[in-house]
Amino acid sequence: MEDMVAESVKYTVLGMGIVFLFLYVLVLALRLQKHLIARFFPEEESVAPAAAAIAAKSGSDEGKRKVAAMTAALYHYKKTREQA
Repeated sequence: MEDMVAESVKYTVLGMGIVFLFLYVLVLALRLQKHLIARFFPEEESVAPAAAAIAAKSGSDEGKRKVAAMTAALYHYKKTREQA
C-alpha cells in the first residue's frame, strides 16, 4: 500500500513538473514573439491625425486645449507601455 502511495506522489510531482515546464517555455516563446514583432513590425503613431480632426471640429480654444491634453496623455501612456 505504501508503494502505491509513493508511486502516485512521484507521478503527480512528475506530471505537475512537466506541465509547469511546458507553461514556462510557452511564456518565454510568447515574450520572444512579442519582441520580434515589435522589432520588425513597429506600430505607427496614429494619435495626431485623429486629434487634428477633433481639433478642427471644435472651434473654441478650450476645445483645442482639451484635445491637446488628451493627445499628450495618450502619447505619454503609449511611450510608458512600450518601455515596460
